[in-house]
Amino acid sequence: MELGYLGPIGSFSYMGASYYAPEDVLVAKNTFREIIKAVEEGNLEKGILPIENSTEGVVTQVVDGLMDTDTIKIQGELILKIHHHLLSVGKEVEELLYVLSHPQALHQCREYFAKNYPNITLLPCESTSQACEIAREKGKEYGAIANSWCAEKKGLRVIHSNIQDNLHNQTRFIIIGRKETMVTGKDKTSIAFSFHEDYPGNLYRVLKEFAEERVNLTRIESRPAKTELGKYIFYIDFHGHQRDIKSIKVLNNIEKITNKLKIFGSYPVGEIV
Repeated sequence: MELGYLGPIGSFSYMGASYYAPEDVLVAKNTFREIIKAVEEGNLEKGILPIENSTEGVVTQVVDGLMDTDTIKIQGELILKIHHHLLSVGKEVEELLYVLSHPQALHQCREYFAKNYPNITLLPCESTSQACEIAREKGKEYGAIANSWCAEKKGLRVIHSNIQDNLHNQTRFIIIGRKETMVTGKDKTSIAFSFHEDYPGNLYRVLKEFAEERVNLTRIESRPAKTELGKYIFYIDFHGHQRDIKSIKVLNNIEKITNKLKIFGSYPVGEIV
């Protein structure tokens, strides 16, 4: 099978894809939306996307992109421990004027630079591996935030190790495809919903459905609906498969009290690697 990831080779998405599907053919894409579109249109069988980070929270480009899909299902998840290193062709951090990386990586290391190297300019690019390629080409005044694999494979030195602000930094990746998964007995389901209008108790009524069936929630958050101020879409992950008896009852009741209910899919609970 082919699995799309945010490339080039060496990005954290690449590392996650390698762990999740070592036998698959990995296909590099330039943006998250390219991956989503390719899977939606059937040009890729699967894709891997970072959906949330323990430091920075939800990856907005991914959740917003998934809301616009019709056929995509979440089929799996993987939690990857994230270790960010400062890399360069030079030997000293004092030589650096610019440091590049994916915006998520820059955010996850911003306190490190603000405290230790406030004069270094942080520049966003498409991926951590692309940052390494640019840093190598530009010379010792340029650095990159990336993993140790990139340092080894792209000819850069590790100047400082583990510069992430959160030493327990983790990113949760989801695997998307076009088919629903079977019940395993250890599953999770992801949904999104919105309301007809803003009314006191709307969200409570939804949460009450889960509480009454003793269904455990693992994530709840909101995103602007992008229609007008005050309109939001709510995202919930909960334990259980959408085909479970409890889940069917909860989802049927939620559908009655919401304007739109989108079920992204049910999938086995992922491992931490």
